[in-house]
Amino acid sequence: MGQWRRSRRGVLAVAAALTLGATVAATSVSASAPEPAGGTLTVDTSFILQSLDPARTVTPTMTIATRAMYDTLLRASGEDTTPQPSVAESFEASEDATVYTFHLRDDVVFADGTPLTSADVVWSFNRLANLQLGGSYLITGITPSAPDDHTVVLTSETPNPAIPVIVATPAFAILNSALVTENGGTDASDAPEADSSETWFNSNSAGSGPYVLESYQTDDTVILARNPNWWGETLPDWDRVVIRNMPAATQLLNVQRGQFEIAIDLSATQAQSLEGNSDVTVRANESPNLFRVQMNMDEAASATSSNPHIQEAVRYAINYEAMVQLGGVGSVQAAGLLPTVVAGSLPIEEATQQDVERAQAAVEASGIEDPSLTMSYPSDINVNGIQFATFAQRVAADLEEVGISVELEALPVTTYLDEWRTGLMEMTLTYSYPDFMDPTSFAGYLPGGSDAVRAGWQEGADPELEALGAEMSATVDDAERASLAQDIQRRLNEAGPYMPLLQTAQAIVSTNDLTNVVLDPSWTLDVAAVEAA
Repeated sequence: MGQWRRSRRGVLAVAAALTLGATVAATSVSASAPEPAGGTLTVDTSFILQSLDPARTVTPTMTIATRAMYDTLLRASGEDTTPQPSVAESFEASEDATVYTFHLRDDVVFADGTPLTSADVVWSFNRLANLQLGGSYLITGITPSAPDDHTVVLTSETPNPAIPVIVATPAFAILNSALVTENGGTDASDAPEADSSETWFNSNSAGSGPYVLESYQTDDTVILARNPNWWGETLPDWDRVVIRNMPAATQLLNVQRGQFEIAIDLSATQAQSLEGNSDVTVRANESPNLFRVQMNMDEAASATSSNPHIQEAVRYAINYEAMVQLGGVGSVQAAGLLPTVVAGSLPIEEATQQDVERAQAAVEASGIEDPSLTMSYPSDINVNGIQFATFAQRVAADLEEVGISVELEALPVTTYLDEWRTGLMEMTLTYSYPDFMDPTSFAGYLPGGSDAVRAGWQEGADPELEALGAEMSATVDDAERASLAQDIQRRLNEAGPYMPLLQTAQAIVSTNDLTNVVLDPSWTLDVAAVEAA
């Protein structure tokens, strides 16, 4: 699941049924598209952004930009998570979900006019795998090949029914391989050391999408300009798109007095305050964002956080009802690690409940006298209008009540992410969202997975749980895969480094001179689809 991302459980079943042993083909687009409106679209959000290289990191802020600049083989649209044709006009899947054959359109060109071929797709996917960053884990065990210029074959070592959903995600952006190579990029096995293109990506783009990068100022703005060589038949309305880093309170003010403007990070309570304001349109959704407390399982990193009795104490000390109240209107307790937008999430009836006596007994059983923990959290961002400090202070107060003292460590988001990646944080308050809309999206939480290693939970720590995860990832039947995901989450709720807290509600507010402003579970927002009213 990505570090930092209304319920449609039937969507994935439909998608899988279409892909296995079947062909999905593109539908034609009308050539009689209206002329674009022109002007500038402004999007206010709370920046979580370290790089504009699609293979290096996947965050909500980045996906808004990458969705506009890059294409993928398949693409979901808005709230509908079913993969649809994009650069690939059709594809077939083998019955055992190990071989997927994608047939590319022959009219796709990059922003510099270079034709996009299967070689660019294979190069982009190999680079993603070899960089070993961000979404690299998504391509583990998958080998790309190109039998001809307009065919891409993905061969999986094990059955992988999630591949059509996976290739529609931001990490699988297709790059102009010649251009990136010219500017320091490589798809070779030594890419972690040899690839020097990140600085170039922060000033340039290498995609075939409707927009190109005009400029990027760290922690301030990303400015996109319309791609004059875009291959699509329906031009986006906007000459430029400006993505600005703004706190939620400022977003609330801006959207009330702006023009062609969108605010993404308002809390449901803030959005509710706009009820009756005829100048704005408010859309409320069930958020895919899930807050959690995470402990470090590595004794070398912390003898306290790795103690299973302390983990039990933390799990049962938290006042989850109070957390939901802090989350505001529309918030719900998270029963497991999968948010309710993904099949396989646990029913709310199975959510952990506070049990202070059990927590106090666990502290005593730990054998640690006067246990103390340092809990880190990002200090300069908000999610759905909520500041992390609000939740952190509540958790600390709950733990103090059962005899665990907590030192809160507020870190700027860039510092936080750097330290989080080391896997040495003793305890953290963080959040996640699905990297792709399938139950297997949370396999990274299992020992050795991309999220688990940040909690010091290495491969081999729980072979039985790891085997169950491998079974889930290879199960073709949707219902069985979702059921296995639920079993895994139940085990994690009994003993594991994660304490799921809540899902907040998500609101997106726009000025009433805009239409088609829709939150996208994978890409946050498709700015090219937004139109002038």
